[in-house]
Amino acid sequence: MATIFENLQNDSQYKASTGLDQKEFDRLHEEFKRYYQPKAYNQIKKKGPLLSDSREALFFILFYYKSHPTLEVLGLSFGFSDTAAFGYVDYVKPYLKRALQGQSVLVKRVFEDQQAFEMAFAGVEDLFIDGSELIIQRAKDPKVQQADFSGKKKRTR
Repeated sequence: MATIFENLQNDSQYKASTGLDQKEFDRLHEEFKRYYQPKAYNQIKKKGPLLSDSREALFFILFYYKSHPTLEVLGLSFGFSDTAAFGYVDYVKPYLKRALQGQSVLVKRVFEDQQAFEMAFAGVEDLFIDGSELIIQRAKDPKVQQADFSGKKKRTR
């Protein structure tokens, strides 16, 4: 049975499944393969390590981040169980991070102070900030509830 990786045939399919065209994928792979070490998990040792090919491992993690399939679908797409898919997502993430750091394209998330922020964006005219609203447990104390309230929700009567 062929996996989703083995079925890749053209640049369009790379772009649709990873967000990178084949040349961008190949450039990232050059850095990724310097770090990646295949690993077998206990439940699959009989078959040997899955994702032993560094190209497939990179494709696996990029496909996961681009599509966010369930672990069952991810495992099905690559020919292993959802448990193994979970293990491999966790295992391959740090290698992707190292490869992105090696290419100097990893996003800086925290700055030490205002001056460090201004130095990092010196000469930048447009800055886009991606923000997310986090779900929190609703407090029982009305004053604490008020402090956590975002103001975006409609009032209920």
